[in-house]
Amino acid sequence: ETSQPPGVRPRPAARMHRLIMSRSWVVILALVAILHVNVVVVVRAARLPSQGKQLLDNNFAAVVPQVDVVDDDVRDGGIVSLVRLAFAGINDQGRSTGVSISWSTPANMDPGAFKSVVLMGTEPGNYSIRHENTGEKSQVTYLPGGSAHHHVVVLDLLPGTRYYYKCGDDSDMTLMSKEFSFVTEPEDISKTSFTVAVWGDMGQGECSNGTRTQLAKKYGEYDWAWHLGDIAYQGDWLFFDKAAYEGVLDDYMASMEFITATKPYMVLPGNHEVDCHSMFCILDSTYRNALRNFTAYNARWRMPSEETGGVMNMWYSFNYGPAHFVSMDAETDFPGAYENVHDEFFLLDSGHFNPTPNAYLEWLERDLRGVNRTQRPWLIAAGHRPMYLYENATVLRAAVEDLLVKYDVDLYLSGHIHRYYRTYPARDGQCVKGYTAEDREGRVVNIVTGGP
Repeated sequence: ETSQPPGVRPRPAARMHRLIMSRSWVVILALVAILHVNVVVVVRAARLPSQGKQLLDNNFAAVVPQVDVVDDDVRDGGIVSLVRLAFAGINDQGRSTGVSISWSTPANMDPGAFKSVVLMGTEPGNYSIRHENTGEKSQVTYLPGGSAHHHVVVLDLLPGTRYYYKCGDDSDMTLMSKEFSFVTEPEDISKTSFTVAVWGDMGQGECSNGTRTQLAKKYGEYDWAWHLGDIAYQGDWLFFDKAAYEGVLDDYMASMEFITATKPYMVLPGNHEVDCHSMFCILDSTYRNALRNFTAYNARWRMPSEETGGVMNMWYSFNYGPAHFVSMDAETDFPGAYENVHDEFFLLDSGHFNPTPNAYLEWLERDLRGVNRTQRPWLIAAGHRPMYLYENATVLRAAVEDLLVKYDVDLYLSGHIHRYYRTYPARDGQCVKGYTAEDREGRVVNIVTGGP
C-alpha cells in the first residue's frame, strides 16, 4: 500500500493509478466492474522501432534508485492547500517579470465569499506587496460541489531576489497559507547558468517514490521544474469511486508542494490529463462532462499563455536566463493529433482549442521566429510525446520537426515512453553521431525522460 504524507487521506485510487485502460475496453470493463470480478490488465510494452535504435546515444543513460517516499508534512493543515508557482509576465527584454501563485480551497466553502489574495515581501513576515485577483479567473470550480482553484499574478518583481509570501483570504489570517519563499531569475541573463529538473509521467504511488525522493534530495541543485505531462494519472481509477479523480490529483499536488510552492513548476499536457475515463465518469454525465477535454488540468494550473499568445495551459512559452523555452501541445490541434483522431471517443472527445484549424502551428512558428538568439542563444522545446523512439512518433514528427529544424531548436524534450533515451542530432529519421555545431546543423537532439 502506498505510503501517504502526513495529513493526506489515503484513497484507493492512489494505489491503482498505474492501471492503464484503453478506451476500446470500456464496455468490457464496465461489465466486469458491475460483476465485481478481479481484473489483471496486461499491457504490452511498446517495441522500440528499428529506426529509433539507430538514433540512440546510450552514453547518457541514467538510473534513479527506488527508495522510500519523502515523509514530509506537505499539507498546511488549514483552508489553503496545494500551493503552486509558475513564471508570469514578460517585459520588452523578454524577461519574466513575476510569478503566478495558485492554490486550492475546500469544496464546502462558498467560493464567492473567499478572496484571492497574495501578501509578499523581501523579509520573512513583512509583506509590503498585496495583490488581489477579483476577476472571473480569480477562482475556478469545474466540478459541481468541487474545490475551488485560485490564481493571482504578481508582476514587477526584482531580479535575483528572494520573496516571502502567503496566499488566501487576508480578511482573516487563519484563512491564509503558511509562509513560503522563492527566488526570482538572476539579473544578468548573459552570464546565467542554471539547472532545471525535467521529467514526465510521474503519478502518485509507490512507483513514483524514487523520482520524488531524488527531487527532494537534489532540491538545492535546480532552479525550477518542468513536468512534461502525465502528471498525476488521476483518470486511471477504473471503477465506481466518484472521489478518486479529484483525490488522486489532490494527493499528488500535496506530495509535491515542497517544490511547487517554492520554485516555478511548469507543466504541459499529456494524454493522462485529457479526461476521467473511470467507470463512474463514463456512466455519470455530470462527472463525464465536467472532467473532459483537459478541464481539470487547465483549471488547476496557470501557465503564461496570455503573455505569449498561447492558449490556456495547452501551449505557451517563456524565457529564463540565456534560453527560450517552448511548451508544446503534442496531444491536440495539429494534423493527425492523437487526442483528436487516434484516441477520440464519442463520449470523451477532446482538443479543438484552435480558433482556426492551423492556429496552433501558426503560433508555434511565430513564437520560434520571434526569439532573439543574440540575447537567448539556446532554444529548447518540449512536448509530452517523442518525435522518435516509439511506433506512433511519425505523426508528431511530420507536424513539427521541420519547424524545429527551420528555427534551429537545440533540444526537444519529451516523456510518454517510460524510459530515458537520448538521440544524436536527428532529422527525418537520420542522425549524425556527434554533438559539434556542424553535427547539429539542421538537426535536433531529442531526449525522452518519461516514467518514474
